[in-house]
Amino acid sequence: MKKYIALSLSFITIFICSWVIVNRLQFLDIPSNKNEWYAMDAKNKINERSDIDECEKKILTNKIDQNRTNAKYISQIAFQTQIISFVIIIIQLILFVFIFLIPKKI
Repeated sequence: MKKYIALSLSFITIFICSWVIVNRLQFLDIPSNKNEWYAMDAKNKINERSDIDECEKKILTNKIDQNRTNAKYISQIAFQTQIISFVIIIIQLILFVFIFLIPKKI
């Protein structure tokens, strides 16, 4: 009975960590060069505008820079979370194998 409880807890942990890995994919900044280019293009469009003054241009440009910085920071946290979840999955798989190797008591 203890073997089945340990196996089920190991399986639940693997399932939860897998879900975390898949869930954090949306926060990764995978095409970072593309996103940097979009930010640079948006800043150029702001600088070309003549209907706003220089102070507003600086504020809008700083806002774009701040959004990019926040996106990079969130991406780093999501990547670290995925690495930790992956390590936990590997440890649980090793535990899963060792639990299977435990002989049954008759």
